[in-house]
Amino acid sequence: GGGRGFRQGGGGISDNPKGGPNLFGGRLMPKEKAVTEALKGDWKIERGIVTVYGSQELLHKNLLRKLKELFGGYRLYYGEDLEAEDLFKILGERSLFSSKGVSVNVIWQAEKFLDRLRKKQKEKLKVWLSKKVSNLVVFSITKDLKRSELQREPYRSLVEHSQLVLTAKGLSESQLVSLVKKKFATAGIQIPPEAINYLLESFPDLVQLKNELDKILTYAVGKRKLTLEEIKELSEGSGRYTAFDFQNAFFGKDLVLSLKIFSSLMEGLTSYERTLEVLKLEGLILSTVNKLLIAKERIEKEETLKDFAKDLGLYYPFQIKQFERWLGAWETRQLVKLIRLLYGFDIGVKVKFLPAEEEFKKLVIRALESDGG
Repeated sequence: GGGRGFRQGGGGISDNPKGGPNLFGGRLMPKEKAVTEALKGDWKIERGIVTVYGSQELLHKNLLRKLKELFGGYRLYYGEDLEAEDLFKILGERSLFSSKGVSVNVIWQAEKFLDRLRKKQKEKLKVWLSKKVSNLVVFSITKDLKRSELQREPYRSLVEHSQLVLTAKGLSESQLVSLVKKKFATAGIQIPPEAINYLLESFPDLVQLKNELDKILTYAVGKRKLTLEEIKELSEGSGRYTAFDFQNAFFGKDLVLSLKIFSSLMEGLTSYERTLEVLKLEGLILSTVNKLLIAKERIEKEETLKDFAKDLGLYYPFQIKQFERWLGAWETRQLVKLIRLLYGFDIGVKVKFLPAEEEFKKLVIRALESDGG
């Protein structure tokens, strides 16, 4: 039947492609395409070989996610564990796995397999690659390859016999700036250009940058603007605990870690600065408690968190998962008790002028030491 195949433009790519630059002394390789470009286009997948190479693992994973959407799943093989005979079986097997009639096989970090092939194995692989492949085999090579490497075996034969070659290379500086801006804009937060530059310099790896952005956005719920100083405080680049590490430990009900982070946050601060930091932590706890109580009320009305997550400032899966953990850890009566403790703290510090640091430490212990009340 008509196969599902990667398509470039409007036409399909045959088993013996005739388009693309001449790199191999007469034999033409298929046209290279960026993973980002391929994911945007209206392309389908055909039986055969697809090669993806480049150091940006996030782009590889985005492609795998697309494969899962199209076929409902795939079999994943790790290059470091794969033996030559295993690969020959994968290339030679009939399509049995997918409900759509196509077996999808992904060789993850394929370079760890390809780079240890001996001369005879490379020759045998060359023969196998030249045969018709009845399923889809994706070679996911998670390193950048120079043109000179692509002209040597086994990469030369792999590229020659691929129906499509996709590149997962690093984004340009303008693309990275755009990515960061879009992330914050989606969350309704403004940040200055110098904060964007700081993030790009501190986290040059795309996966690390994405994780850091998700973390900052989780911690910045409710804010409309972030300064460079705040970005530095919230990011791992500072190498210190942040107020939001405390938030996660506290609402995760980890008393020991909460006290440890609290002590760390107080280090090196003047008495005035300590009081300001404590009041910031109090505000963060109160804001989170209010959100948890709103969520519990709406869930009781048979709404799901995903239905109203954005109303609480939760825009990303990472934020929602974290909030779900907190929801599960705290009962309504415990949240009400916490509000009472916060009220008592407020009176003690702002009316009775008790030392904020000591009073806050007592609040943490009373809130987490016992589930009673």
